[in-house]
Amino acid sequence: MAVTLRALACSTAVAASLRCGDAGTGSVSDGEAASATGAASTGTTAGGVTTETSGGTSGAQTTGATGSSAGTSTGTSADPSTGTTAGSTGGLTEVTGPKFDVGPADAGDTGGGGGPIIPETCGQAATAETTVGCLFYAVDLDQNGGLENDQYAIAVSNVQLDEQATVVIEQKVGGQWQEVAGPAVVEPLDLEIFPLPNNNQQGSGVKLDGSWRISADVPIIAYQFNPLAAGAFSSDASMLYPVTSWDYVNLVVHWGEGYGRGYITIVASADNTVVEVTPSVITAGGPGVPPGAPGVPFQIMLDEGEIAEVAVSNEHAALTGTRVLADEDHPVAVFSGHECAWIPLGKVACDHVEEQLSGVRLWGNSFAAARVPVREPAQPETSLWQVVASEDDTLVTIEAHADVTGLPMTPATLNKGEMLQFFAGGTPANPGDLVIEADKPIAVANYMTGFGNLSMGNLGDPAMVQLAPYEQFLPRYVVLVPDQWDNDVLVITRPAGAEVMLDDVPIAPDLFQPFGDVWEAGRVPVTDGVHRLEGDEPFSVLVVGYDGADSYAYLGGSSTGVINPTPQ
Repeated sequence: MAVTLRALACSTAVAASLRCGDAGTGSVSDGEAASATGAASTGTTAGGVTTETSGGTSGAQTTGATGSSAGTSTGTSADPSTGTTAGSTGGLTEVTGPKFDVGPADAGDTGGGGGPIIPETCGQAATAETTVGCLFYAVDLDQNGGLENDQYAIAVSNVQLDEQATVVIEQKVGGQWQEVAGPAVVEPLDLEIFPLPNNNQQGSGVKLDGSWRISADVPIIAYQFNPLAAGAFSSDASMLYPVTSWDYVNLVVHWGEGYGRGYITIVASADNTVVEVTPSVITAGGPGVPPGAPGVPFQIMLDEGEIAEVAVSNEHAALTGTRVLADEDHPVAVFSGHECAWIPLGKVACDHVEEQLSGVRLWGNSFAAARVPVREPAQPETSLWQVVASEDDTLVTIEAHADVTGLPMTPATLNKGEMLQFFAGGTPANPGDLVIEADKPIAVANYMTGFGNLSMGNLGDPAMVQLAPYEQFLPRYVVLVPDQWDNDVLVITRPAGAEVMLDDVPIAPDLFQPFGDVWEAGRVPVTDGVHRLEGDEPFSVLVVGYDGADSYAYLGGSSTGVINPTPQ
């Protein structure tokens, strides 16, 4: 790499029996391979345009921000409950003492105040620039069919070392907030799960009572699980960003292929929020949401706690590149989701995917991108990568070991909202970890694929996680691991040779694999519950779980410093 490890690591202010996502015993077939028959992208890639074929072979595609795709799919999409098919078209700061805080040394230009990594008061949380906070909003995102009634839950963890947290969940009823759960006292470094009733918006539309407001008297971390249930076969989870980290400039990262439809869901935290949506594809209308055309903006009016779902009109369309803007004083949350995503198309089984996206001002130029866990260590299956540009003429490069397969030829040039998409695999020693660099801010997402992408067995299914750029890595995290999945893994990305402690015990060096020039990736099995991680240099962590035909994935936390203060 052309930059030093110090610059890489800390340039921020703080350094029937068969449902959708089948268990593998039902009647869903693999379907046919998707194939590319054209290249309608307006972006430029040096490697041409292909799509993944049957058997999980690797390939890449570029998609535009106005609905054009890398090709017209002539493959098939199977109804997961019937097996029938339908055609588709397609940095370092010295850290001492027991408290989770870091001084402002070596802050870099992050646009913020360099508050504590894990703030101890809500006042600190307001300027802390992390995913720990005191106020969050959660949304029961649209699931597939009857799975909408499976148990949705919010989970919170008290990250304080010696202070109890009192947490309240509220919902709007008749325009007024009312408590629906709590007050609940959460002990230090403990967790609380709040099961909540079904409250999803079905299709495009505004839902006045569509969010839950989560408030605490000391800073916490919060996640949502949809659903939180053993054997659900169609689950995912999202780390929730505190309101202090929301943005008024948002670009969507999204997967479109699947059973049912993809969508975005927008949440307001203040009354009189005017949201401007410029879709990349044709979108369906609904109550309070007008139908949309590619490249043509429309507005939605929201008050605090209200949500708007904007769904695609074409079942196989993706909303990548869609712009969601608001006034600077009225930032919004944007969730990316799909009722039941097929990844790759034609490979069982589909699974609900969701992610609360970071705003564009939090996007970075450099990603040490460790992939989701490998389910077949002897023959690593591919995972899906998406790279989305925030500005025109963005030059993207990808560095990986020669054993890594499926990479597009780079440098590749993307325009604003365009996406580079590819399935990458590799060998047991080099299973597909990447270093992704760009000369302008980008977003990077990684997906676990359906179990049909494995050579045998039915472990896991699609799950989505947006990665933090290494400008946003932190030296300490507190993460929550739920108890509903058989296999839970922490995916840890660290500078080579750095020490990371898990619950005060050093993680064994042999659990890490080198990638790039200066990075190591560890996929560390972990028990259920709350865990503390601390490194002598900033690092990143993903939390991923899977069992039979099901999975979840979320970012364990990050800095939320404004490293892209003037997005184009």
